Order: sequence, then structure tokens, then C-alpha cells
Amino acid sequence: MTFEIKLPYTSHIVQVAENDFPSRMTWYDAMKGCQNLGNGWRLPSIEELCEMYRQLHMNGMGNFKTGTLNSWYWSSEEFDVNNALSISFFSYPSYTDGAYGDKFNMSYVRAVRDLP
Repeated sequence: MTFEIKLPYTSHIVQVAENDFPSRMTWYDAMKGCQNLGNGWRLPSIEELCEMYRQLHMNGMGNFKTGTLNSWYWSSEEFDVNNALSISFFSYPSYTDGAYGDKFNMSYVRAVRDLP
């Protein structure tokens, strides 16, 4: 079963994978892993991650990792050459715009893809 979220500013609908990848990974591996799924799967934007939290997690859906301070999820958005944006499903909405982390840190990954 997959999930869908609707982006509030564009009304665009995004399909969210049912599960995370089996283990945490670096940002580089996350980008490659999502692309390797094929069929348009990709790493979500920071906006999409925030909406996953609001529309899915806050409604008891999605089975996101939330039990520890290490419950960070990668976004596709780079902060700079060494860092990318992510959010923590443990401490969000403390970081309402996401926080940046070293791309070699290990974080969770949930793939998304655009729906027509």
C-alpha cells in the first residue's frame, strides 16, 4: 500500500512509498537508491517531507521512525556542497524548514514520485 499527499500551495499530488528503505544511509546513497527504484521514484523535497509529517504521520499513517533523536529523514534539497536538508520525525515541528546535515550522516529514506 502506498500513500498520497497533496502539496498545499500547488495542489500537486505525490505518491509516498509504503516503507522506508531497510536501513539508514548517506544522502548520496539515498539519492542513488531512490533513482534505482525506477518508475519515477525519487528523494522527496523538504516541502514534501513536511507534508508527509503533517498529512500522514500526524494521522497515524506511514509507519515513520519517531522513537529516537536519530529519526531524521533526508530530503533531495542541498544546503551547500557538503550538507543537505532533512527533518526529524521525533522533533518536528521544531525545525519547520528542516535542518541541514552532513551528506555522509546516516538518515532514514522514504521515496516519493509524482502522480499525473
